[in-house]
Amino acid sequence: MLGLLEFGHLTFDREKLIDFLIQHGVLVAKIKCSECGDDIYTNKETLMYRCRKRYYVKNKHNKQITKRCEFFKSGRTNTWFRKSHLDVGAICRIVACFLMLQHLRQDRTKIEAGIASSATIVDWFNFYREVCVFWTDIHSEKIGGLGHIVQIDEAKIGKRKYNCDRLIKGQWIFGGYEQGSKKMFIVPVEDRTETTLLPVIKEWILPGTTIVSDCWKSYDCLNNEGFQHLTVNHSYNFVDPETGKKCLKLLIY
Repeated sequence: MLGLLEFGHLTFDREKLIDFLIQHGVLVAKIKCSECGDDIYTNKETLMYRCRKRYYVKNKHNKQITKRCEFFKSGRTNTWFRKSHLDVGAICRIVACFLMLQHLRQDRTKIEAGIASSATIVDWFNFYREVCVFWTDIHSEKIGGLGHIVQIDEAKIGKRKYNCDRLIKGQWIFGGYEQGSKKMFIVPVEDRTETTLLPVIKEWILPGTTIVSDCWKSYDCLNNEGFQHLTVNHSYNFVDPETGKKCLKLLIY
């Protein structure tokens, strides 16, 4: 399995990167020419399919003449890279930086990806977040149980590029992640109140689960609802500066 740092280095070798993306189904190595039916292989330098095959056809006088196929198509069509003018390597470096976001800030990503525009980095990062939400929404399942640890959190999503009816602009979403199994769930919610979140937690997280959350007051009831509740203060304070609530400082891997 290719590590994240190894993938980052791979993005600087175009030919090897294209081979990697083809191997993992992100790009397609060959397609059928819609004019002559011949196999066309992608040009790794231009990411274009171009057919220049000569073939015979009959003219109006029923005589055979040669004709050259002029079919061409972008290899980015219907892929992750569609509608973008950025180099494929740069886009993949932004992906690597996004996955290392806890260590790399967006301004550092500009340097690593070789992109001058901060707006471009922000737009791609938002796109990757939308993809994560979209994928998780489809693959959500019940998680947890005795001996299992589940992390929960809530967030408000912005504009989206995918037409996912359940997830709309400006809506709160709530989700959980089970350590070890990588199982997760994500659902849209009206707000972050205890009245809203507790039924969702009971629906998606099995009884007896150890739940790790931030110090949001809506989670204070969890120890009385069949769960073991631990809290982590994201500002690395042992006491929440607003509520005064003591928080257990945890390192989550």
